[in-house]
Amino acid sequence: MTQFASNFLGTTPFSDTTATIALAANTAITYTVPGDNSMSYRAEFSWPYDSNVYVGYNVAATTAVAGTVTSTANVELRPDARYVRGGDVLSFKSVGVVTAAGLRLLKLP
Repeated sequence: MTQFASNFLGTTPFSDTTATIALAANTAITYTVPGDNSMSYRAEFSWPYDSNVYVGYNVAATTAVAGTVTSTANVELRPDARYVRGGDVLSFKSVGVVTAAGLRLLKLP
């Protein structure tokens, strides 16, 4: 597992633990973070600029329905980087097709 380190003006190493995410419209998929809960990671997400991807942290990702406000704990729209542990389940969902999203994990010390 690639260790997280930020130096040389904020650069980080390439990761050996990555995933490519391709979503069908209105269909949630999941990814289980490798390892056990004693392992901590920086999860970095990448999305096409025009996609709206919801990410659920140990809950199913949900999308808003037109004309409503939906409040769901641990579901965020287009996060960039978050702290996760081994065994956590990330859920991804979008109202449209997203074919080029990504996830990379960097192990925290």
